[in-house]
Amino acid sequence: YRPQGLANALLGSLGVSAQPFLSSPSQALMSITVMASWIGCGYWMMFLIGGLKDIPRDLYEAAAIDGAGKLSSLWHITIPLMRRPLAFVIVADTVAAFLLFAPIAILTRGGPGGSTQLVMFDVYQQAYFFNDVSLAAAEGLTLMVIMMVIVLIQFRLLSREKQL
Repeated sequence: YRPQGLANALLGSLGVSAQPFLSSPSQALMSITVMASWIGCGYWMMFLIGGLKDIPRDLYEAAAIDGAGKLSSLWHITIPLMRRPLAFVIVADTVAAFLLFAPIAILTRGGPGGSTQLVMFDVYQQAYFFNDVSLAAAEGLTLMVIMMVIVLIQFRLLSREKQL
């Protein structure tokens, strides 16, 4: 994300001028989002690969003997048996996104122009810079309630059995 960094070098090779990824109010939040997604991709993929490896191969062999194709096996075996690992990844990644703090604190400090001033970073600022622990606690509690509501909705949507 530096002006002379890899991303701008790749853009320059395509004829695009250098971009102010972290210093532009219109690009900073998206740049942080892309970076956080890239960081989490490998981590969450480990859980999904573990879930795939946990599916017994006998089920696929039995489906093949019964004449099921790859798409049918995916739809009737893989997806239903990946429900739990996928639910865990979706819920845990949602919580991680709400608690995103370190990249913002290190790279932008909530700027430019407050464009990356997310709730978790604001809780930190209220508590440690403005010495308003009460407001920080209120923001933290509000964030926790919002996360609980979203997680409960996700659990509800992900726990539904497949309707025929």
